[in-house]
Amino acid sequence: MGSVVVIALLVVLLVTWASTIGPSGVLRGTGPDQAQVPTATDSSSTSAPENPETVPPPAESTGSSPAWVRLLALLLNVAAVVALVAFLLYSGRAGIRRWQLRRFRRRRVAETDSVDFEVIEPPARVAREMLADAQDQRRTLLEGSPRNAVVACWHRFETQGGAAGIERRPWETSSEYTLRMLDLVDAYEPAVSRLGALYREARFSEHELTEADRQDAIEALDTIHRTIGVHG
Repeated sequence: MGSVVVIALLVVLLVTWASTIGPSGVLRGTGPDQAQVPTATDSSSTSAPENPETVPPPAESTGSSPAWVRLLALLLNVAAVVALVAFLLYSGRAGIRRWQLRRFRRRRVAETDSVDFEVIEPPARVAREMLADAQDQRRTLLEGSPRNAVVACWHRFETQGGAAGIERRPWETSSEYTLRMLDLVDAYEPAVSRLGALYREARFSEHELTEADRQDAIEALDTIHRTIGVHG
């Protein structure tokens, strides 16, 4: 960038110099402004002819550059200055944008290094959401009919996974997604299997679940919450 600025300045200087010079001046003579008149006292001037080699040449009249040349030089000067100013403004704005971008990137890096929860791994996020919802999820099992309570309890695992930022894959069923969330937190597999079986029975069977089934679901859920992350 520095070399470009220097070249632009040189162009301005050259244009300014070109506008100030005109035809080169020559030595000015003081040639006769009228014919020499011989006098009575100067007899030699009337008797001897002048030597043409000794007569000084007529002085050339000095002049300045034409008006259109000076106007063109002025316009070139103005155009060069405007171009230089525009270039400097553009370069300055580009430099400011680059500086702001570098500052923004440094701030983001600093924030990422200083804030731990932004880099928590998926299993830890899911475990945190499950434990935070444990009391409400258990309360769901105690309300309503056993069938509806078990179904609602199982679906809360899916809600917890979504709250942790884990998206359900297009080919996954609701149960498959829930099992993947429980596998991420390494929940106790026998308890997961028992609660899953109760959910399928409540969801797809025609007979009603009993209070004993509700109690089995509560015990399985408590075991899942108690073993989250323990076996990882």
